[in-house]
Amino acid sequence: MAAIYITSGFTKNTNIDHPETLNVLLLNLMPNRAETEHQFVSLLKNSTKDITLTFCLPKTHTLKNNPHESLKKYVTFDEVKSNYYDALIVTGAPLDRISFTAVDYWDELLEITEWRKTHVTQSLFICWSAYAVGEIDGVFKGQQLTRKISGVYTTNGLTIPHSRYFTIPLKNSINGTILAGNTEIGAVLIQNDQLHSTYLTGHLEYQTNTLAQEYQRDIVAGLSPHKPGNYFDKNNIPVNTWSLTANKFYHQWMANVIKTKKSIALGRE
Repeated sequence: MAAIYITSGFTKNTNIDHPETLNVLLLNLMPNRAETEHQFVSLLKNSTKDITLTFCLPKTHTLKNNPHESLKKYVTFDEVKSNYYDALIVTGAPLDRISFTAVDYWDELLEITEWRKTHVTQSLFICWSAYAVGEIDGVFKGQQLTRKISGVYTTNGLTIPHSRYFTIPLKNSINGTILAGNTEIGAVLIQNDQLHSTYLTGHLEYQTNTLAQEYQRDIVAGLSPHKPGNYFDKNNIPVNTWSLTANKFYHQWMANVIKTKKSIALGRE
């Protein structure tokens, strides 16, 4: 299990440099920032190499949830964009019911998307950010939905929680390799080797009760949500069937980061 040295965020645990680690930048777009941090730290421990992890926010984003404390604990993209990273992870965000250009930090996301091509070895985009950046990159064309895809679905042997108002139809891949997906929920995992980027439309980081909490939140908000599929047992208790997939995926993705980093280093010799 890898050690995770966290330089910013609510889970910060170090003030010193750890030069022999993998440097990972995580752009946290989720409103429940502290909870999201814990979720990703848990999965990144599957790396075979220790990690220095930096949690980052878009400078141009107007925070609604715990803004003052978040701004004190986080760094902004402006503060780190002169750095180079072995990996970039961009989380999802509850923004898939509005247009891309209505997002307050859209221009900054465009900048980050371009920046990572020269400053990051491997990139992973999750849920809404996968949808958005995949379109920016010209890898696929997504489609907004009026009915939420909510539940746990297995495609190509990968069991993943989903919570989204968009789909990527299998026929809409332009410049990417679809590694998992079906006609019911669209492409789930897409890769573009030229951009060293992976686009994941689900939430492997979700904990057992996360979908249930979102379901209750949507009920309270009057959205009349459909019950998450393949998730509750006969007693209406959430069942985590994706932890094996989650641990394996992040282990393999971090191994690919290490492999790519080594091949780049060899190419420079």
